Amino acid sequence: MTLDAKMTLAFVLIGLAGVAAGLFGMRLPPGDRIAAGLALVVGAGVGLVALAIGTNIASSDSPETAETVFLVASALGFLATMGGLYILWRRTEGGGSTRQQG
Repeated sequence: MTLDAKMTLAFVLIGLAGVAAGLFGMRLPPGDRIAAGLALVVGAGVGLVALAIGTNIASSDSPETAETVFLVASALGFLATMGGLYILWRRTEGGGSTRQQG
């Protein structure tokens, strides 16, 4: 895969996670919409951790290695965001609010 393709795919994954969270948030009741943003926070956190670990492990200074690490971190962040949205969907599927009652 070329360097440009890796970076393009990495940014596409980041953008798709944002689009998915936004669309899912619009499906939620107004008081619960912020919960979709938390899935983005989880994804960003996973991506940053993967980026930190990947850059520490990859000792080479080549642009290809750095872009591969960025692509892997973006993919992991995307998967974490999708996982967070799935958990949120399972919580709201029962027809109830994500907020605690009581």
